[in-house]
Amino acid sequence: MKVNIFKQKVKKQLWFLNKKEKSKLNAVLENVTKLHGEEHLNRPIAFSNQFLKEYVFKEKVVSSTQLFALLLGILFTYILLLGIFLFGFITSLTSVQYFIKPEVQLSTLTVILTFIGAILLIIVSLYLIRVATGYFTKKLLEYKHNKTL
Repeated sequence: MKVNIFKQKVKKQLWFLNKKEKSKLNAVLENVTKLHGEEHLNRPIAFSNQFLKEYVFKEKVVSSTQLFALLLGILFTYILLLGIFLFGFITSLTSVQYFIKPEVQLSTLTVILTFIGAILLIIVSLYLIRVATGYFTKKLLEYKHNKTL
């Protein structure tokens, strides 16, 4: 496998890392490619898991109650964020419907500002869903790597 493809696959696998961890990943990838060339670059998933074990996840004891709390956190966070997304989506559709078939008397400025606010709410909720997904992915992988301790 070529070096660029290997780096791309590893970075795609580890999309949830923060900036400090990504810079460490870049440094480790540069060292691996300089030392070994293309001979050890056939398994990007194994490299990703090894990087997580060595550099990201600290050894700590985890319990099933932590997993249960994490799963509840995932459930309630996604319920809240999807509710915000749907509220923004329905609000934007309502403001568009007003332009097509107005049933009440509202100023155009109010409807335009409502539409812009709804679109911003959709964008913010999608960004927060991405951040929450990254956080919970990292926590679940940390639980997976440390559950044997």
